[in-house]
Amino acid sequence: MASVRALGDVPLVQTDIRDTAGLRDALHENRVDTIFHLAAIPGVRRSVEVPQLCNDVNVQGTISVLEAARQAGVRKIVFASSSSVYGSGLPIPFDEERTRTRPISPYAASKLAGEHFCHAYSHLYGISITCLRLFTVYGPRQRPDLAISKFIRALFDNTEVPIFGDGSSRRDYTYCTDAVAAFVAAMHIESPFEIVNIASGRPVFLREVISRLAAVTNREPLIRRSPPQPGDLDATEANLNKARTLLRYSPSVSFEDGIRAQVEWTVRQ
Repeated sequence: MASVRALGDVPLVQTDIRDTAGLRDALHENRVDTIFHLAAIPGVRRSVEVPQLCNDVNVQGTISVLEAARQAGVRKIVFASSSSVYGSGLPIPFDEERTRTRPISPYAASKLAGEHFCHAYSHLYGISITCLRLFTVYGPRQRPDLAISKFIRALFDNTEVPIFGDGSSRRDYTYCTDAVAAFVAAMHIESPFEIVNIASGRPVFLREVISRLAAVTNREPLIRRSPPQPGDLDATEANLNKARTLLRYSPSVSFEDGIRAQVEWTVRQ
């Protein structure tokens, strides 16, 4: 928060997104016209452990945000959804209009439910809502429970790097500044309701992630292999045609540069 406050006088309200009245009052008091809704119980594996809490925060909390926005007269909401809503075993690249959703984890199901409630509120109350399906966001300040953060710490600590599966899984990674650019662009979209993929469009194999991190850190990884985790997807890849057309989205950070920036940030901490 110190880095945010350094930008100027930014009001901070600490509350729970399930507190509809508290949210409404904060939105009204600060005359908010746009909400970036990123609050959630995140992570596929965490959701398998606490599915009811995941539903309570991610679904009921999203309904609370939508209802508070309606009561406060908010004109625009940008909702952070997830590539996990697509599910496993589907043809890639994933297309927002043509690829069916088949979630295989409570987290994915909760994000898809959030999208449906966003559509309902947009239809009923005329709030312009854009749902961004984020594909594995990484970079400085990445959540410590996510793979790249874990791998970097393990390399520097000379501990085992946990690999689930044989390293052949692949992800479409999104550097954090590219994700931010998408949120800012989505703020200005006036259409009633949209769902848009946000990614790099260049999937990377897990074994390649490890090798690149080893090269950047100049460390030899100690690999610990485990079976694939329930709820994890084998592969993700985004069709970005809609993002390019609607948001003029153009991811600008290569995976090589993004990895290096995350490692350098980690070292500075």
